[in-house]
Amino acid sequence: MCRASQVLVIDDNLRMIDLLQRWLVRAGYQTIDVTTVQAEIEALTASAIAWVITDLMMPTGDGMDIMAYTRTQQPQAKIIMMSAFGSGATRQLAFAQGTHAFLSKPFSGEALMAILTQVLPSESPRSSSDDTQHAP
Repeated sequence: MCRASQVLVIDDNLRMIDLLQRWLVRAGYQTIDVTTVQAEIEALTASAIAWVITDLMMPTGDGMDIMAYTRTQQPQAKIIMMSAFGSGATRQLAFAQGTHAFLSKPFSGEALMAILTQVLPSESPRSSSDDTQHAP
């Protein structure tokens, strides 16, 4: 059984990983931080994960590949896709393939925590903020 606090963070940008790790640890989450798709595959094999936060575009693969692999290995894990370049079509595809939420970079720690903690469960599935969207 996976612990609700276990978060796998995948991004090729070490500064982004560091920022996300600080936000998550401060909020009481445990993180596994990786920079490549291969390291993500190893982490999913070794640990039960509640959340996967992944960049959409990386040199070693993309977030869609990560999402597909996560769905087969740990279908209970919720996926948050993040990107500085996500078009409307990309967002729709990500949601169609099972993304829980999509964050446009840059985003705030509060936006991320709102997704992780579901602060406002009565809020509509699509956030009113332009930088954050949740799956329907």
